Amino acid sequence: MENVVGQEKLVKALESYTIQTAPRTMLFLGEHGCGKHWIAASFAEHLDIDAEFIDKQVTTEKLVEYYQYPLQRLYVIDLTEIDPKQQNKFLKFIEEPSSNMYIILIAESEIGILPTILNRCKKFIFEKYTIDQLKEFGWMSKCSDELMYSICSTPGQIIDINMDTLEDAYNLCETIVTKAPKAKYSNIIKISTKINCGNDFKKIDFDIFFRVLIYVAFTNYKETGNGFSFDLYKYLIERQAKRLNKSIAKESYLLSFLDNLWEIAQRWN
Repeated sequence: MENVVGQEKLVKALESYTIQTAPRTMLFLGEHGCGKHWIAASFAEHLDIDAEFIDKQVTTEKLVEYYQYPLQRLYVIDLTEIDPKQQNKFLKFIEEPSSNMYIILIAESEIGILPTILNRCKKFIFEKYTIDQLKEFGWMSKCSDELMYSICSTPGQIIDINMDTLEDAYNLCETIVTKAPKAKYSNIIKISTKINCGNDFKKIDFDIFFRVLIYVAFTNYKETGNGFSFDLYKYLIERQAKRLNKSIAKESYLLSFLDNLWEIAQRWN
């Protein structure tokens, strides 16, 4: 695992395990793009066994086949897109692994994971990357934008940024912070037409929008002491876990946010 950048404490802990001492079921928790899949594959190499990546499309019959597989293997299950109802399909697979099975579950947070699964796992928490660590990635040399580094804490987040819409996101968030207290409700609601909650990649990415808005609101408050900016920043931080909950539809969250944005703005009208 010598080629892994960052996550030194976690990597050191994983490297201390052998095939005899490694936990049977592990949970990797960390933000999108922090390297959970990469380190899971590297851990399999460390144990000198194959890795099998499983998604929500896997059938029960295939899980039985994995369960009966005669050789030692590491199974990596990405829970990011698997809701609690779908997780029931994996319960026996996770709770009673065979003697040849090692399992790594991957998620961004514990939100939406069944308690029975959480109680079964040895947890490993991924740390945020520093700017210096991000710059160790060769493809990062072209990324020098302060905004990008301010809203991203993992390599994967930077890779996913649509540079064509990042400036649009910043301009929209600046407009919200400076003009929302004087805006009409109809103009607040129109913000939803600019945000991509599905597959319209010409619009501003849902997650990028909120990360930029947090940055702009905090920066504005720090520079001006603006009370509306502080209330908006506080609201966004307090509800960040809900926004990251994959079981909540983006459209519903966005519309609820815009209603609350209007209410916050009216306090400073």
